Amino acid sequence: MDSARYFSFTAALVFLAVCAYAAAAVYSRVEQPEIETVRLLQVQESAQLQGIVLRREQSLSFSWGSRLLAEDSRRIAAGETLAVELMGRELLSPCSAVFFSRTDGFEYLSPQDIDADDVSALEELLNRKAGESSDGRLVTDTAWYYWALTSSMDQLPNSGQCSVQFDGLEESVPAQVISLSEPKGGKRAILLRLTQGGSQYLSLRKTEAQLLFSRHSGLYLPDDAVMQEADGSEFVYILSAGIAEKQPVEIIYRGSGFSLAAADFAPGSLAVGDRVILGKDIYEGKVLT
Repeated sequence: MDSARYFSFTAALVFLAVCAYAAAAVYSRVEQPEIETVRLLQVQESAQLQGIVLRREQSLSFSWGSRLLAEDSRRIAAGETLAVELMGRELLSPCSAVFFSRTDGFEYLSPQDIDADDVSALEELLNRKAGESSDGRLVTDTAWYYWALTSSMDQLPNSGQCSVQFDGLEESVPAQVISLSEPKGGKRAILLRLTQGGSQYLSLRKTEAQLLFSRHSGLYLPDDAVMQEADGSEFVYILSAGIAEKQPVEIIYRGSGFSLAAADFAPGSLAVGDRVILGKDIYEGKVLT
């Protein structure tokens, strides 16, 4: 074979190889859908809050020259000495309470004095500057309240139990939803009742927090994997021995770009480790490589 014919033959082989490679690439992009492995996922719904802590408490003011006996934060009994004024006069606690030395001028606020559904009043309160501080305060109830604003777009519970994680604190604490107002100006007011004790919570007043509620657990499915029958029931296609196979599912939660299917662990049901097929151009029995 002369050199011209050799080079022509070689060029033809290279051209055919390039065409085959391009065809395989196009086939893999067009014909081969994306595959997602099913996994178990737990979702915790949440909402961002901005609010103020309210307690049943009263401020204390002592005369100049008084010597404070109570510590920074501790429980005291009714009649216990809080301070000693000049001339030896004792100032006694009027009730059993927790004494706390740090104040912010909001001690006059009380949970029973507010209209929990008044969004405008809460906004005004959050914008109000702190008043004059006093020598200390007595917290007279173990229960306390968090009155907060949230977006009206958040689908929040209007009753029941939830958890709250306040900014700056690592642990969330249990809370009870007392009320949830109607939307006004794109916001709603929510009132929560808490009983968690500790000086770190006594320090809270105006603060942001995250409301945690509605925990869901199920099989994670991208939206592109979930199909719908004419009767409204839903299913996915799973890859079984290289063939698309229809698998009915019960959707229990819809998130942003995904859904959670019930994991009933019954034989033949969708399970962790199954491979679901994404895309619309799929049918029962389609062969995939």
